[in-house]
Amino acid sequence: MKTKPLNLFDPFPELETDRLRLRKLLQDDLHDVYNYASNPEVSQYMLWDTHQSIQDTQQFFNIAFEKYKKGELAPFAIEYKSTGRVIGTIDFVWWERENATAELGYVLTPSYWGQGLIPEAAQKLAAFGFQHMNLFRIEARCYADNAKSIRVMEKLGMSREGVMRGRLQVKGSRRDVTLYALLRSEWEKTDSPN
Repeated sequence: MKTKPLNLFDPFPELETDRLRLRKLLQDDLHDVYNYASNPEVSQYMLWDTHQSIQDTQQFFNIAFEKYKKGELAPFAIEYKSTGRVIGTIDFVWWERENATAELGYVLTPSYWGQGLIPEAAQKLAAFGFQHMNLFRIEARCYADNAKSIRVMEKLGMSREGVMRGRLQVKGSRRDVTLYALLRSEWEKTDSPN
């Protein structure tokens, strides 16, 4: 019986959908990421602050590059294949191996909102999680007033598990957080593993 490699992220995987390539960030992607990370319309729903300079984005890149080097869980760049440009990132922001659970996180350039790109990327990453990371459960959460992100989670077939009232203190205010989750058995019913 063939055994799986101990470290799934060394080398860092590359995943592909019809329109997208999910891969590690490259230094050449810096300006693409800064373009959306510096947009307050994007950062209003994120835990991180709006990037004020390209140096803020470089700091994020440096952290990601270190994780790639160590073979750790790290962000996937979302490359729009027809242009070769990076339009967002998606990743498992944490992974509890002992509980076979991970949390999905994502961000996308506003000009690509509403085109089904995050559900497309997230379905591919969920398949990777269930098939290769041996996940039983994938969680995602967002601020309770983030209707766009809630729609993404519902398109993924995730179930709403509740609202955690006052869960996060972010950027000077207390925020309610909605929790969604998808179990492996639910994914197997709706997605043909490939």
